[in-house]
Amino acid sequence: MSGRHHPRRWASVLLEERNKLPPKSGVYAVVKRGKIYYIGVSTNLNRRWCGKGHHRFLQADRLRRPRVHYLLLPNQQAKEFEKTLIAEYSPPWNYSKVPVLRKAGWGRRVLMAVACPLVLFILSRSWLLGLMAAVVVVALFNE
Repeated sequence: MSGRHHPRRWASVLLEERNKLPPKSGVYAVVKRGKIYYIGVSTNLNRRWCGKGHHRFLQADRLRRPRVHYLLLPNQQAKEFEKTLIAEYSPPWNYSKVPVLRKAGWGRRVLMAVACPLVLFILSRSWLLGLMAAVVVVALFNE
C-alpha cells in the first residue's frame, strides 16, 4: 500500500480553511510537508474540525499552515481504513497523550513584545545583565 494511499494524494484544505471540509464521512490526516502527524476518522469531517473542537487542533495549529487531507468513505470502510493507515504510517500523535497547549492571550503577547526590546536594550549596556534578563524572560514565557 505504501505511497499509493498516502494522504498527500487525497483532497485537502489548509487547517485555517477547515470550514471547507465536506459534511461527509471519511478518513482524515494532519499533514505538513509530506509528514503525517495524525490520522483519524469521522462521520462528518466538517463538524469534526469546525471551530477548535478537535482535540488535536492546537497541536496542528502550532505546525504553521498544515493541511487536513481527507478521503471520503462510508463510515465502516473509513474505520477499517483508518486502522490500516495508522499501522502503516505510525503517526506520532496517534495513541499519544494530548499535550496541554494554550494560545498566548493578548496580554501575554503585549508583554512578549515589550520584553524583547527591553532585553536588547539591557544587552547593549551590559552582556552579563542582558544574558540574565534573557534567561528571566525565557523562563517567564516558557511555562
